[in-house]
Amino acid sequence: MRDLLCILAVARRQWRWMVFGVVAGCAVIVTNALLMALAGWFIAAMAVAGATGAEINYFLPAAAIRGLAILRTSGRYGERLVTHEAALRVLADLRVWLFERLEPLAPAGLERYGGGDVAGRLRADVDALESLYLRIVAPLITGVATIVFAFLYVARRDLLSGVALLAVLLLAGFCLPLLVRRLASGPGRRAAQRSGELRAAVTEGLLGSEELILLGAEERQAAEIDRLSAELEREKERFGTIGGLTLAGGIVCGGLGITALLVTGGLAVTAGRMEGPVLVMLLLFAAATFEAAGLLPGALQHLPGAREAVRRIRELSEMPPALPEPATPVEPAGTKISFRNVTCRYGDGVTALDSFNLSIGAGERVALTGASGIGKSTVAELLMRFREYSGSITVGGAEVREIASAALPALIAAVPQAPHLFNATIRENILLGRPDADGEALAAAVADAGLSGWIGRLPRGLDTPVGEMGRAVSGGEGRRIALARALLLDAPILVLDEPTEGLDAATEREVVARLSARTKGRTLLVVTHRPACLALADRVVRLG
Repeated sequence: MRDLLCILAVARRQWRWMVFGVVAGCAVIVTNALLMALAGWFIAAMAVAGATGAEINYFLPAAAIRGLAILRTSGRYGERLVTHEAALRVLADLRVWLFERLEPLAPAGLERYGGGDVAGRLRADVDALESLYLRIVAPLITGVATIVFAFLYVARRDLLSGVALLAVLLLAGFCLPLLVRRLASGPGRRAAQRSGELRAAVTEGLLGSEELILLGAEERQAAEIDRLSAELEREKERFGTIGGLTLAGGIVCGGLGITALLVTGGLAVTAGRMEGPVLVMLLLFAAATFEAAGLLPGALQHLPGAREAVRRIRELSEMPPALPEPATPVEPAGTKISFRNVTCRYGDGVTALDSFNLSIGAGERVALTGASGIGKSTVAELLMRFREYSGSITVGGAEVREIASAALPALIAAVPQAPHLFNATIRENILLGRPDADGEALAAAVADAGLSGWIGRLPRGLDTPVGEMGRAVSGGEGRRIALARALLLDAPILVLDEPTEGLDAATEREVVARLSARTKGRTLLVVTHRPACLALADRVVRLG
């Protein structure tokens, strides 16, 4: 429960909506119970008046019944509206909160998780927490508050009847839910785990479909997905069976409650402590209050699944970043870059760099070459604060780990080896570098990235969508879009990791020529194994 409360604390901005939703839920159940009670009393009282000839004012009860009926109907609609609005607002806050914690972890902190797993936790696991407020917190609070009200309402007329009703309500509202929670704990937890594994397997299978087909492994992937799907369905069936037993248990408890109240209330009527119409009123009131008690087993039934979703989310959110934010950030003074005795090891213990040294003067352009896997890309990642290291890396005299990550985009523009394109238009992907850039700056970045000719042939030009993860464009086109994005940022330091990979020779020469002119006077680090890119550099450094 502490984990669930920690997640709810993230959405404390929406506390007014959540409280209003709970109040509305309590009001609807109380209104329904009072409507049933008043209607029962009215019918019984009219029957007694008809049999005895006594006078009765039927105008006021009839008007009250109509008013309560209207309030119940409108209140039910309002309660659904408010609680769902609260739940959706909580989900929105949780997504932003989780994304803010995931962003500093990339890429090193997330390497042990598959892309489908991370996406599933960010989307589906957060979606699963819709039940945290809507099906767990609000029903629990509403159910407990209504049970207390029901006891006080009945005990005011007859204490023994109130105690009898309270005993059965506690049986339905607490003993039954605790049993349901025990039964649902395993299936709920396993269903959440299998759901996450299934999402990851499907996502990774779709993203890697070409490789699976080439390797002849698509049937094995399909079999794994079938296995996970079958396991998930089995857990859902168990969960559904428990839900059916819960519903049956609630109905049995409702019958027991009515019977107990009928016995104790009948004794009160026999002893003259209660009138007959009042007993009818209390019987119908008790029947309606079991609606509140019925909320509790369902709430606890959903609790294990919600706890597992919270566990998966907190597992990511509580991971420390590769380089924590400095307590007192340091401002770089210039663009000189220096690596001194730098060693970097990946999480699996593999050494990517060992006692690496490199100095790049302000305004100098350096190309870093070497065999694949020698650590060239790691140099670029260290400069961007993506990984932990030992030794010293300074930019403008400031240690990289002492520079705030928020200050890096204005200082360093980078094109990674595998640039990411968002599912948006070419224009929107490029403008991520500088959203306020004017048309002239955008056109210059597009031209210097060698995109002008290709974009000019597209029917929609810059407004052409690139598709999910850039699948609507080729690898070379996607790389140039990322290059244009970095150029538009116009930072004093430019880091390019294989900027011309996937380009034909003619396009590569055009891009290199334009980059050579554009990067004069700027500090440039080019990581490449392509000879054409060496023309960008004043100095070539070979690793290994």
